[in-house]
Amino acid sequence: MKKLNNTLLLFVALISFTSISQTTEAEAIEIANSGSEQEVLMHASTLMSGGYLHLSEILTDKLIEFQPESSNYNYRKGFLTLYIRKDYQSALPYFKKAILDIGNNYDMYSTKEKSAPVDAYFHLAQCYHYNEQIDEAEENYRKFKELSKKKSPLLPEADLRLKQCEIARANMLAPVNVYLKNIGSQINTEHPEYSPVISLDGSALYFTSRRPWTNKESHEFKDPAINQFPEDVYVSYQDFDSTWTTPIRLEFCQPRRNEATIAISADERKIYLYEDSTGNGDIYYTDFYHAKFNEITKFEEDDVNTDAWETHCMMSPDKKTFYFVSDREGGFGGRDIYMMTRTNVKKGEGDEEDWSKPVNLGPQINSAFDEDSPFISIDNKTLYYSTNGEKSIGGFDIMTANLQDDGTFDEGKNLGYPFNSTNDDIYYTTTLDGKKGYMTSHRNDGFGEKDIYEIYNDYLGVRDVAVLKGVIKTVDDKPIPEDFAINVRLVCVDCDENNNNKLVYPRLRDGVFMTALEPCKTYKLEYMNVTDDIKMHDDGFTTLCDTNYQEIYKELLLDVDKRIIIIPEDTLELDPVIAADYPNLEFMHYFSYNKNKLSTKKGDLKKFVKEVEEQLKDGRETITINIYSSASYVPTTTFGTNEKLTKVRAENMKYDLIAYFNKKDEYKGKVNVVIVTTVVQGPEYEKDARNKDKYKPYQYVGLKTE
Repeated sequence: MKKLNNTLLLFVALISFTSISQTTEAEAIEIANSGSEQEVLMHASTLMSGGYLHLSEILTDKLIEFQPESSNYNYRKGFLTLYIRKDYQSALPYFKKAILDIGNNYDMYSTKEKSAPVDAYFHLAQCYHYNEQIDEAEENYRKFKELSKKKSPLLPEADLRLKQCEIARANMLAPVNVYLKNIGSQINTEHPEYSPVISLDGSALYFTSRRPWTNKESHEFKDPAINQFPEDVYVSYQDFDSTWTTPIRLEFCQPRRNEATIAISADERKIYLYEDSTGNGDIYYTDFYHAKFNEITKFEEDDVNTDAWETHCMMSPDKKTFYFVSDREGGFGGRDIYMMTRTNVKKGEGDEEDWSKPVNLGPQINSAFDEDSPFISIDNKTLYYSTNGEKSIGGFDIMTANLQDDGTFDEGKNLGYPFNSTNDDIYYTTTLDGKKGYMTSHRNDGFGEKDIYEIYNDYLGVRDVAVLKGVIKTVDDKPIPEDFAINVRLVCVDCDENNNNKLVYPRLRDGVFMTALEPCKTYKLEYMNVTDDIKMHDDGFTTLCDTNYQEIYKELLLDVDKRIIIIPEDTLELDPVIAADYPNLEFMHYFSYNKNKLSTKKGDLKKFVKEVEEQLKDGRETITINIYSSASYVPTTTFGTNEKLTKVRAENMKYDLIAYFNKKDEYKGKVNVVIVTTVVQGPEYEKDARNKDKYKPYQYVGLKTE
């Protein structure tokens, strides 16, 4: 999924051989076992010049057997270890030996050459930098600058990395509050796993892996440079106990081809992919149709895929903006992020789907270095991306920026340490509220060269957004028709006319649907048979005005054969009526560890429901009770995850309230109960569960009427 590293190109450029070796692994092993030192050296150099790094390493291992203390051979081994596997810890001792003897006139073809080039200091500094040993990294970057020739192509990179060391030191002295963990061996293996894309509700993880096919069908297509299997796309689903199921390779993958995940649509009916069979790398997609993902198709827009290198893309959740990455001419340098806006929405079979010309996101985001992996949150405003430029603390770092009213982004900001490490941190995607995300990183606790990490934070998250989230179930558990959709119609006089209607399709695997809404607006939902343009049911609600993030939950039953909607009685939701004459009622209860249920027969909850009754007796026709629940980060073995605990708290409250009011004929159908938020928040857990004062403020259920 990447071109040859610039530093590797510099190394290869030192070799004047023009022949490209066709040596097999068996032949390389035979040369290592039977050849003279000069023969092994020459073959190792020829293989390096052809980009066959893995085979060159086989011969380099033999060279070290010939001369274990040779700075020259140790430099070669350190370089290959670092650039084939990025195993900076294993490379360190080789570079330490390499710098013991530095030569000004390095001859890498001669067996008499015992010295290493000055570049060894640069690569040693890289290893220290990746390992978060900032002082040692700076010392060796400076040593490299002092001894290297003034025309060395590595000098600008050394200057960049010294700036990154300064930023790293400052960030490491003021770490941000995050909880980060390797996602574990069910997903990560000894092979690289990367480019995770999490579904909005966190239930599905799509990712790229270079693991072998179990039938060995992909073995013959290994990358000869780095000895890795081709890229394939996998998906894993979160089980009821919050563990990840065994990953499934998607059906469009081919053993000889590289396919890598870059984005999915909110309804998980479209996957965007990177594929490099054209030689430069382009953006492709595949649609879920007839119960499977179909063969991949090159993205049609002429202005996206070019003769340049296009590596990544992201469609905004509202489908109005398309972000992509390219190293085409006219940018700020390296890879840049571009965007196109939709100028005409495709509504019918004959309608055209038009896009604006690509626009560079500008110097607030792009730099003279590389920017990659754009991800836009559910609010369509919060951008996450990665850069390896002067704002990074080392390698790629994840940044964030916000879309302004004028259509441009403010300046990107580093998410801090240890969210970012001094190694590569890239491909960040989040769930709905932005508090939990997944990314690719190379850290000391990893299983392979790249691993996928899960990360929680309490300082990010979307703002000023409401989210409609629900589930469609079917009679007799029949599959959801592919043409079923929800028409979300915004009913308000002061809204943009273009935002009044949108179709939201449910996921076909489980009927879940999600979309972003505006706060403080009234919405009407129409449940549609899109093929026949038939409305099967409608209802509505008003989003809150005074909360940063809210979720509105809907649940309905679809009779597939009759094409009708059946609304379960206990989830019937009526259009709320805003009654200014009645004061809003509020209730808050703080739970002890793992507690999740209250009684309407006692305490403050009893008082709350009685006050609701009084308003209904006084003539209030309907009332909506909004539920807000929270759990802390104190681990729960009972529920498996805190996300599940906070949802249990909300659901217990919802159904207790529904049961309470529906058993009384005079109130039945007059009380609408809505789960607005279920969050996990508070300070990072530090194995101090007995500190109740610290965590109890984040273990609650709250109620508010409207």
